[in-house]
Amino acid sequence: MGKPTGRYVCRPVFLVMIMKTKTCYGFLLRLYNTVKLNLFYILLSLLVPVILWKVQVGRDIVVSLVEPPQHGYVNIPLLIASFSLLALINWAIPVLAIDIWRAVTRRFANSQSLYGGLIALYNGDSVEGKQQFPIRYFASLPWVIFLYVTVTSFFPTKAFIGILTLILLVAGIFLLDWRYRKSVPRVFQRLWDSAANGNTAAARSKALRYVGLMALLFLVFLVLVGLAGYGLRHSRTGLTALVIGANFIGILANYTYMKFAENVDVKNIGLSYYVSKYIHICSLSCMLLLAILLQSCNGRGWPVEIGFFSPIFILITAISLFLFLADVFITAQLSLTWIYNGQPLGRPVWIWYRPLIRLFALAFLFLFFFNSVNSHRIRKQLIQPSQVSAADTRPSLTAYFDRWAQDRVAHTGDTLNVYLVSGQGGGSRAAVWLFMAMNYLDSLKSTPSNRFAENVFSISTVSGSTSGAAMYLADRYLKVPAQPASVAPRMKILYARNYLSSSFWGALIGDGFEGVKYALSRRLWGNRNAFPKDRNYYFQQEEIQGYAEATPALNADQIDGFFKTDYLRPYLQAIDDPSESTSDSMKFNTTLPLFFINSAIVETGQRGVFAPVNLASFSLGTDLYALFKQHHPNYSIPLITCVNQSQAFPIINAYNYLDGAGRLIDGGIYENSGTATTLEIYETLRRYVNSKPNAPYKVRFVCINIVNTNMDAAKDDVRFRAASVLNTLTAAFQSPFGGHEQFSYRNILRRVIAPDTAYSFPLNKPVPLTRMLQSAAIDTMYVSLRMMK
Repeated sequence: MGKPTGRYVCRPVFLVMIMKTKTCYGFLLRLYNTVKLNLFYILLSLLVPVILWKVQVGRDIVVSLVEPPQHGYVNIPLLIASFSLLALINWAIPVLAIDIWRAVTRRFANSQSLYGGLIALYNGDSVEGKQQFPIRYFASLPWVIFLYVTVTSFFPTKAFIGILTLILLVAGIFLLDWRYRKSVPRVFQRLWDSAANGNTAAARSKALRYVGLMALLFLVFLVLVGLAGYGLRHSRTGLTALVIGANFIGILANYTYMKFAENVDVKNIGLSYYVSKYIHICSLSCMLLLAILLQSCNGRGWPVEIGFFSPIFILITAISLFLFLADVFITAQLSLTWIYNGQPLGRPVWIWYRPLIRLFALAFLFLFFFNSVNSHRIRKQLIQPSQVSAADTRPSLTAYFDRWAQDRVAHTGDTLNVYLVSGQGGGSRAAVWLFMAMNYLDSLKSTPSNRFAENVFSISTVSGSTSGAAMYLADRYLKVPAQPASVAPRMKILYARNYLSSSFWGALIGDGFEGVKYALSRRLWGNRNAFPKDRNYYFQQEEIQGYAEATPALNADQIDGFFKTDYLRPYLQAIDDPSESTSDSMKFNTTLPLFFINSAIVETGQRGVFAPVNLASFSLGTDLYALFKQHHPNYSIPLITCVNQSQAFPIINAYNYLDGAGRLIDGGIYENSGTATTLEIYETLRRYVNSKPNAPYKVRFVCINIVNTNMDAAKDDVRFRAASVLNTLTAAFQSPFGGHEQFSYRNILRRVIAPDTAYSFPLNKPVPLTRMLQSAAIDTMYVSLRMMK
């Protein structure tokens, strides 16, 4: 035979290329079908771990698992349980949906026959003749991403450790697949080999024992992890190893169960049906118990406060509940209708059933995204007529200044230093820094006879700094002695705590529950004085509780007397004769600085301010207290509620509706440094003082900007980035927090001229912006404070 020609050599190569192309096409087609049919579940399941991955604050939350105050030894097994439930809900066949479908459609079809149709859909055998990947891979994916985020959070400078962990995990999964191809482990195989075909009672009993055994083994694993965490609770290294190791083992164990269980489902449909049904009932029971527990912790603080639980656990639990309900009431109902109508026997389900299910899903999405069940009206309290404070009780800014200055000038010819303080927003970081800065400045002597605190005329704050200012003023009002050595420990009690869990729970579930509860109380019991509680309300309660724990010398009545009474009440406490009319502005108490709480109005984008004096006399901001009193003259608005309106950061807090103004949002949306209001105060008072050249004393204004970032640092050159929708949204978000803030901050430095002065009090060390500060972050701020000169 002669040498083969080129065309004969190329033919096998061409055939190999065709086969590879078909294999690649088949892979892509299966991937497409899997994503297409499970997109909602995939996106919602991946939401939390991807956010943790991409946002630095998310990684800080992960690291907090090994911080002693965060009860990590309890949260570690809870996280494993929540991710296991998330995987099971995505993977398990929703057997309970069959009973619901039969009851609604009045079709008495064989449940096991319908279940057999669902097996193919959920195991990826075929979907309308097209293949898809088994859902077990995507069910475990959120947990895998969380494990990677956990490793990289603990070892941020050693990326190879996270990659190595993923490689080991994938190798373990391949090993499990190889092990199954050789033989099925006995714990799974014996169940099916000994199954009694046709014997319903025996199948029920065997399935119940099997599911009970699996649940018991899982519970024992969680208990062992919790006990190990308790033993290692004082060891950061030990807890770190436990978090990584327990989640690694949990993922493999969860995959092992799903891998082997789903491949023997078809061996005995009757037994498999009851196993899946009991798994579904067990998962539902766990979800409902967790939901009831978390709502009780949020509303009543029983058996523990909701801040005891990690925000990751809260988010995964809430999302798992959503996915469970969506699968049972929407996805499975559509699938069962398709399966039943495809059977040769029986009447097809009514043509309107599937559109009805889709309409139900759209209605839920509309309520969730566009029309909250909770009205989020601002909190108000009915008070006795003798305690009513009208808005026109407030004096003008200049009238109040005359009385304030009169109470402080000792001798003719003195120079009165007037301090006007501004506080920048920035979550718990801003709160801690403002409180520390004010206490530090208070420890200095501003004049031979007066301390700094006595000459602070006003404090204008935004967002997190409003909380710090409220705590500082509470100390002043309640006469808590200043103890510089105790500042950091008190701040740890107040702000090194978890304020995120209640916010996340309220945003996803709690606010809706409270809204329904409020509506029922109004309709059934006629309780018109109640208001719809929401995550804002519970956040307010948490801040008050934090202050109470940080100030054990005070009783609850004293603390409530400051935070829970009307915003204006602290300025009316020192009236010389209570029988005199409070319309006399000179009867105002001048001990406390004027507390200007800056917010923003969603509908108009304008700045709104809660002001102890008549705001219209000097400011262009919307007078929120006047609007409240105009619409609710017989009600009071608690000071802590006003504080909350300044720090109502999107999603974490709700937008409370104030009659006459609109919905109030974080003040940083308008301007995040607090200097816009301070500049209006300064310019008004400077003009007023200049108009009185013969005054017996001189006035020197000092504007102090307490900022928790270095506002004067040189900005890096902005690199080119390709245009995209995401870039546009980022620019819109940066404009208020970056652009307006920078303008107002630099404007006040430019407008304040001699003999007056303006300077900044910056935090020059990097600290995360969050509502879940770590103790180490507060120590960092304290060290930075002591380095000030």
